[in-house]
Amino acid sequence: MLRRLRRALRRRAFEQKLSALPALLEGERAAEAESEAEAALVIGEEVFGAEAAELTTPLYVMAAARLSAGRTDDALAACTRAIRIAEALAGAPTEPRLPKLYELAAAIHERAGTFDETIRLYRRLLAGYERMRTPDEAAIADVAGRLGLLLGKQKQAAEAELLLGRALSITERVHGARSRPSAEVLYNLGTVLAAAGRRDDAARSLRRAIGILGEHAPRPALLGAAQHNLATVLEAEGRAEEAEAMYREALATYEASTDHEHADVRPTLVRLGHLLVAKGRAGEARPFYERAYALAARDFGVDHSITAGIRAFLDATAPAP
Repeated sequence: MLRRLRRALRRRAFEQKLSALPALLEGERAAEAESEAEAALVIGEEVFGAEAAELTTPLYVMAAARLSAGRTDDALAACTRAIRIAEALAGAPTEPRLPKLYELAAAIHERAGTFDETIRLYRRLLAGYERMRTPDEAAIADVAGRLGLLLGKQKQAAEAELLLGRALSITERVHGARSRPSAEVLYNLGTVLAAAGRRDDAARSLRRAIGILGEHAPRPALLGAAQHNLATVLEAEGRAEEAEAMYREALATYEASTDHEHADVRPTLVRLGHLLVAKGRAGEARPFYERAYALAARDFGVDHSITAGIRAFLDATAPAP
């Protein structure tokens, strides 16, 4: 009787800890989330056993919290254990479901720079979603888009374009052609096409993304990035006046946000400075280099190579004595 009561109390304690985990993760309280998840795991192992389905939730939270802290090895250990438990259950439901565990594992591998494993996991996820009796189109589009973007970064442009094109077609059907998700896919497609040297196609995709994003509530990071990338395409085509105007639009987008000195601003400041120098306007370039230098010093320290590089640009544009 006492043993049964103790088990019931421990089970309740486990459930209480689980219920608190989502809020901790969403509130970016990674250290607390990891600590509570570890405590829940200990209780879960005691109540349910070391290979029980119930353990996948605390293991998932532990992995996510460790990833947010940059501890990829520890994150992968927790995620791998959760996947092993879920796979051994042969289709029995777990929370989170196995696809979500694969997604987290892919994110961990991508952060760790093990891209071959990341690509393998995304391919496995995509195949799994496609085999479902009632395919989840939104999930297929999401994974196809992620895989396409990753392949683009690995210089596999042809397959990347096919996957991103598929993701765009599905996303437009599911969410609408003028939706924010469609704009995000267009941005990724434009970025991949630009890297592959397909500047005209890249510019079209990026302009479409910018037009759609302008219709929705502001998301400065994405809109500013799209404007920045379009500016680089225009600059590469020799359209310096249009490029300058677009770099300035990107800066205005960032500066309108609450965090106008975000790290994302630095590359735009540097590129605009370079463009102005190339146009013989070094004096105008200096304030942009100065802002970029301050951001780099804040984020990397004054001795970092990025900071030193911007310092060199500043020195090169110093007025003659």
